[in-house]
Amino acid sequence: MNDEGDIDFIRTYNGTKEISKKYSAQIIEKPIDLVGKVFVATGGTPVPQRHISRQNYRLLELKRWGEFLNIKINQKPKFFPPKDPHLPALFCLASIDMGINMDFSSKVLEHLWVKENDISNIDTLKLIADDLKISFEELSKLATSDKIKKIYEANTQEAINMNIFGVPSYVYNN
Repeated sequence: MNDEGDIDFIRTYNGTKEISKKYSAQIIEKPIDLVGKVFVATGGTPVPQRHISRQNYRLLELKRWGEFLNIKINQKPKFFPPKDPHLPALFCLASIDMGINMDFSSKVLEHLWVKENDISNIDTLKLIADDLKISFEELSKLATSDKIKKIYEANTQEAINMNIFGVPSYVYNN
């Protein structure tokens, strides 16, 4: 089974690895520019701009998922939404390119949703790289490369072309 998905700043943390294990599925992370491009192309609304009823329901949903999956989730993390969601997405893409599948992105999301760290801060990304024993210098160089930026753009355009309007999204046998 080969599933393709995109990164989401909660769902990758709370269940993608479990889905992969349970169904023996290979899940391919594809970080995308959700707010800046996908929402614009598909009519989505960033969380802070949503009607209060939608924001409240989202908090209830986060609480339920945390309980269901028995994981810690801060429903209102201090640094959400990230000031610069592109930076951690590019670092996640670089880690994927280095063969570090889901570990880096899971840690990024743990820092956002549990540890109350700013994932837009380069020091947080370095801390994660150090924790995973990844060369931060190599990761940082790759994350800021044209190669990774082009992959980010291609992933985003692919998501739009496939009518993906939010995350998580999984495409099966396409």
